[in-house]
Parts: sequence; structure tokens; C-alpha cells
Amino acid sequence: MLRLQNVLPFIITYTFLLDKPSSESIKENYLHQDILYLNVSYHGQAVKFGEKMYVWWRYIHKVYPHALMGARIDDDVFVCVPQMFARLDSLKSGALYYGWRHGRRKKITRENRIDDMFLVLGKDLISLISKKTYCSDSKCKNKDDLIETGHGGTSMAEWLSVYNDNINFVHFVADNDRIVQLGDNYNDSYNKYLKPNFCDNKLVFHKSTCEIMHQLHAYNDHLDNGRYQLH
Repeated sequence: MLRLQNVLPFIITYTFLLDKPSSESIKENYLHQDILYLNVSYHGQAVKFGEKMYVWWRYIHKVYPHALMGARIDDDVFVCVPQMFARLDSLKSGALYYGWRHGRRKKITRENRIDDMFLVLGKDLISLISKKTYCSDSKCKNKDDLIETGHGGTSMAEWLSVYNDNINFVHFVADNDRIVQLGDNYNDSYNKYLKPNFCDNKLVFHKSTCEIMHQLHAYNDHLDNGRYQLH
């Protein structure tokens, strides 16, 4: 992102999200200053992702109140950076809700939601979420409170489902055709996607290993040499 900043349609800021510090991450952050430790109640893998999402959106709203969009990306996701930002530039909206979609219904529900492995929100949705109260299911008092489901994607869908009566409010964009979403037991199925023209057809590869990321970067390294231009 930083190498391509001069040809991207947006000014990009990024950070790595951790839910607690370690001696190794503290040393790394001292050097690079690019880690944000989320102030959350629960720590560890697959625990209270809704709270972590809520804290992240509030951080964006507070620190970058004029940012057009914010995103959350898993660490096993490869992104074709120039093409992805060109795509987002064509969709930019304060009410954007973009990513890979579960289900096929028009309404936003837990079962019909964007996957939080790659999730982009417009500034209006970030602002709405940031101004509401987050709570665990047993402690929620109002119907508009942000209920914790235990997972980021289902929590987000629950929070935004209140706007289903005004279906045109949320700009709901499911880009499944451009996103490779492989399950945990994908075996050799990933091989059919590891081609030099990957970024000509796709934007995101979920369940990327370090080896897959290196290979996809090598295939698309010509994008970093200045020959790529956004139109």
C-alpha cells in the first residue's frame, strides 16, 4: 500500500490489531509504531469478536473522523491492492458495507451477512456504530444496543439489521465473484487460483499461507514498478 500510495485513489493508513501486548510485539511496535492494542474485556482467539470489532470502529471514528471508509482484514487474507482500491473508489459511499457474503437474501441478518475476514464500512456506518452502546446479550437493555454474538460478522449483521426497513440506506455490496473464500479443509483446491493473472480476475484470497502470499506477490510484483495506473 505504501509503495503504491502515489497511484492509489485514497490516502491509506493501516495498523495491526492485537488484543494484548507481548514482549515481542512491544519491541516491534517500538521500531515501527504500527500496532494497536485493543482495549477489550476478553483476549485470545475466537473470543468476543463483536467487542473487538466495536472497539476498532470506535477507534477509526475517533482518530480518523473524516476517513471515507474503514476496513478490517484477517492476517491470512491476500489483497490485490491497486485493483481493490480501484473497486472501492467506484463504490465509495458513506453507507457502504462491502465484502464476501453469506446467504442470498436482500435483508441483512446473521445468516445473510458479510464475512469479517475482509470487511469494509463507509464513514456513516462507522459513525452510527460508534455512537451506540455495546453489550453482551444478557446485559443489553435497549433494542438498539449492539448485541455480542461471539463472532464479528454475525455481530455486525445484527447491528445493521435494524436498518432493513430502509433497505436503500445500507449500500450492501457482496463481491463474492471477486473474492476467493476457501474453507479450512481446502486441500489442493487453492492451486487453481495461483496463476499469474490472479489479480486480473480476483481481488482477495482468503486462507492464504505465507507461501501463497509470496507467490501471489511475485505474480503481481509488476504492479509495484509504476506501470500500473488507475483510471
